[in-house]
Order: sequence, then C-alpha cells, then structure tokens
Amino acid sequence: MKKHTVTAALAGLLVLSSAVPALAADVKPATGIQVWVDGKKEAYKIAPIVRNKQVLIPLRQLATSLGIPLDAKHITFNTARQSTTIRYDQATVVLVSGSPEAQINGIKVPLSTSTILTKQGVTYVPVDVVKEAWGKQVIWDPASQTLQIGVSNKDKVVEILKSFETGNTKAAEAWISKDQYIQHNPSFASGRDAFLQGISQSKGANVLVEVQRVIQDGNDVAVHYKKSIAGKTSIGFDIFRFDSNGKIVEHWDNMQDSAPTNPSGHTMIDGTTQITDLNQTETNKTLIRKFVDDVLVGKNRAALESYYNGDQYIQHNPLFGDGVSSLKQALSAAGQGASIGYDQVHMVLGEGNFVLVVSELKSPKGTSAAVYDLFRVENGKIAEHWDVVQEIPAKTEWKNTNGKF
Repeated sequence: MKKHTVTAALAGLLVLSSAVPALAADVKPATGIQVWVDGKKEAYKIAPIVRNKQVLIPLRQLATSLGIPLDAKHITFNTARQSTTIRYDQATVVLVSGSPEAQINGIKVPLSTSTILTKQGVTYVPVDVVKEAWGKQVIWDPASQTLQIGVSNKDKVVEILKSFETGNTKAAEAWISKDQYIQHNPSFASGRDAFLQGISQSKGANVLVEVQRVIQDGNDVAVHYKKSIAGKTSIGFDIFRFDSNGKIVEHWDNMQDSAPTNPSGHTMIDGTTQITDLNQTETNKTLIRKFVDDVLVGKNRAALESYYNGDQYIQHNPLFGDGVSSLKQALSAAGQGASIGYDQVHMVLGEGNFVLVVSELKSPKGTSAAVYDLFRVENGKIAEHWDVVQEIPAKTEWKNTNGKF
C-alpha cells in the first residue's frame, strides 16, 4: 500500500496554535476505555472516543505508543486541507478530517469511521488505520471497553519460525489457532499439537533460522528463509494464513537442500530484500501470473523476452546464471523433453515489488513436485528470481489428508 506531499510542517505536535477551521468537531472523550499496545497498558492523558461503535485515538498519543517520532519528518499537518500525513515503516498515510478513508501509499483504503479534528486542535484517528498501514492486530471489545493493538502478523510468523532455534512453543501457542489449524506439510499431522511437538523436538538440535524476506498479502504472510540443522542447510518458503482475530489457521511450506552458488555466483537466498512500490502490488501480481501462464506453463513462450529489461535479470536458481539467455536455454531443453513446464498454479501472493507463485509440476518419472517461485519486479519487468522445488511424497507417506496445496 503507501505517498503524498504536504505543504505545511507539523505545528505544536498536532495541537494547532492558530484558529481551528470551521469544520472542526465537538467530541466527548469516552471513559473507562483501556488501551493495550503489544501487551503494555497505555496511560493516555487524552481519552479515546467512540464513534459508530468504533474507537478513535488522539494521533499524538497513538504515534507515541507505536514508536512513531513526533517530528515533521514523520508527521505533518496541512491546515488548509485539514489533512495529516504520517510516514513510518514503509507506509505513507494521509488522513483527512471528516473522511472515512485513508490514502496509504497512494491507495484509497476505507476505514470504519472518519478521522476527526476537534475545536481544541486534537486529531482523532480510527484505530483500524494501524491494521491497514502497519499490519498490527487490532481487537476492540465493547463489553469490557478494552482495545488491544498487537504484534503484526509478520512479526508473529518470524517469532514462530525462530522458535525452532530454542524449542520454546510459547509464540506458537499464542498465535496458532487451537481448534482450526490446517496443516499442508505432509510430514506433520494436522492440528496445532503436531506443530508444537515439532518445535519442542528441535530443542538442543542446533537449529538456526535466518529469515531473509517476509511479504504480506491480506491475511497471508509468506517467509523466505534459510534453516540449518546441525550444519545441514536448506532453503524454504512458509505461508501462514491468519483469521480476522490474528490467529494462524492454515500453513503451507516448501523446502530444498541448499546448493552451491550458481554460475553467476548467487546463492538461493541472497539478493534484494527491500519491499518497495507498495502501490504496484496488484499490477505486479497480474504481470507475474501472466508470465507464469505464458512462459512456465507454456501458453505463449514466444513472449518470454517481453517480460524482461533486456538481459538485466538476476537469477538465484542454483542451475542457471543471470540473464534471459540462460532461461531461454532451459525452456529450449523443455521442448526437448526436460521436466520444466508447470501443470497448475495454486496461489499468487504479493507485496509491492515481490510476488510469490505456488505451482505444481509433474516430472517425466510421473512424480509431482511443488515449486515456489519468488519474483522481484522493477519498472514493470522481472528483475530477480528465487525458487524452491520439493518433490511431493506418495500419499501413503502423508501424515495428514489436506494435500500439499
């Protein structure tokens, strides 16, 4: 999501020193609302308010709770437009008083209620902007008058994966659904208990997890990482699906033994990590889905070169080097009976310049494999690629009946 230019610096940290515009509203602060952020109870000098059964918090206090610096670099206010712009953690958020939507990285996002500017010069923002802009979990319980702003789904996933280093199941117990968890790794039984057991058994096994990339697409979080067990290294992708309450309810993954550097000197995990172009997410997903259909499934392989900026292409597959010419050789071999040629695309996830595609292919031996391809898009062209391929075991070896996909 998230970019905007403002014309006036923040004055008095969001408390106007001049007359407040006529559209400013009267509000009545709520009483008894408890606000918890990342497990810590906040003591706000200015109480939140409730409008349309939704909670709004004074922006300055919310920013302090989230760790957003109260300076003109991060927060600016435009008096003429009655708008506030927040720049923090790859998100540029524009809120306009009286509007029930936010502009996040240039994309209009509906909110539960409108931003409010009071006659006293206090800007109240709907708390769901925290979820939309920064992926935080937001839970409002009107019965107990308690608002909880929690750990982002990305951070939850990283902490769960890092749990395999210690064998501590605390994070997984907190964030994996006890009753609804669906497991697609055929080596695990379905349900949370089997996953917890896997973490416990890793204690003392000299496990090291190095997370390289994390992308989020709606309720899905995908992670690209390196895992070492007693010195043996593999490269993996995990995908976790969350429900509306921030609990993990489904999981897929794919692992491949780590290989030496490819002919261009790249590993299966190194390369670009920064997420950019968040306002291009859907465009990039559409581009990559069409590329997979045209080139990897094979519907129109003549279009191959149109997806690249000349030969400016970084390849992390261990068998091939940089440049489109290397990929063309692989596809030419496919036409002569090699195993490349995808049979089905199961999932396409993206965030900004990164798009992950989950596919299935059949080898000449008649076995099936899962392929996770991660693409980086730059200026509408494919600029970088990573992949992990794992053969799917026979159904007689599966410990659950959910299937790999």
